[in-house]
Amino acid sequence: MENLQRSPPKNIIRVIIALYIIYGLIFLIETFDFLEMLHTKPKDFHPTYDLVNVIFYQMEMIICFICAFSFIILIANRQSVATWFFTTICLLLFRASTVYYLYFYETEERWVPFIYKDANDFSTLFRRTFVPAQLIGNGIAVIILSKWYFRDRKIAKNNLPEVGRS
Repeated sequence: MENLQRSPPKNIIRVIIALYIIYGLIFLIETFDFLEMLHTKPKDFHPTYDLVNVIFYQMEMIICFICAFSFIILIANRQSVATWFFTTICLLLFRASTVYYLYFYETEERWVPFIYKDANDFSTLFRRTFVPAQLIGNGIAVIILSKWYFRDRKIAKNNLPEVGRS
């Protein structure tokens, strides 16, 4: 991992870590808002959500923290470019599939994704900012790491000793 100590891939992954942690903390605040509104309902107020909706927010928060801590562990340990590349691809696919399921997946039984509920006025703003930023940042990291990965493979391939030639 010596060659990635001070590099664009490591810098973009630091930005991705910040995006995941900030978004996870926003979900923590929204979870507290939802639970507070469920526990002590204001007069003449009936919430349009229940504890199941709050659990979906907690799932999204846990997913954000898992992704962030995965990247933190990756940065903290010396790893090869291949490990960085394949881990980043796996996390991008994992995050993209969870975003699809939590935000866009609809069936007859589940007519609206639970994650659309708003805890406060900033919910939609944060959602429309952080979710695409996480996916775009992850995609950029995959592109940069793929360039490094294939460059290292090409160098390794060119440095192989020729066998069978006299």
